[in-house]
Amino acid sequence: MKIALTLIFLFALHNCSAESTRTESSELVGQWKVEVTFENQDPRSFGFEAEESGKGSLVLEDARSNWAEPAKPTKAKWAQGEAKSVTIWGSVEFPIGNVGREPGILVFIGTFESDSVIRGDVEFFPVGQDPFDRKSKPSKTGRFKANRNAAP
Repeated sequence: MKIALTLIFLFALHNCSAESTRTESSELVGQWKVEVTFENQDPRSFGFEAEESGKGSLVLEDARSNWAEPAKPTKAKWAQGEAKSVTIWGSVEFPIGNVGREPGILVFIGTFESDSVIRGDVEFFPVGQDPFDRKSKPSKTGRFKANRNAAP
């Protein structure tokens, strides 16, 4: 039920007009270090840069094989809701072995604990599934904690 409500929320955010995106709060704007723990898997690290207007970028920061290309940032989107809630989504590719990749969309749904910490749930939807379709089922679920990077 929780996942279904989450997907309905995401679908509503997805259908918001560009005008409403421009009015997003800048509370999230900045650079974040995101630690993800999927059920029964090793932790993953991401960098997230939130820009104004609900835009941003997401990059996998895990150690990679010397044979694999370095991870490249991908476009991400974000929206803030009521009661300090925030949703972030973007494309990622998880490495499989030395040359394989598992592409999909990562969706973070969390709440600000303070100005510099967000905690919540994370879901990974493989290519071919729309995370905004309530019939879609994530292939991975877990928890995340995001810490704001200190200004240089």
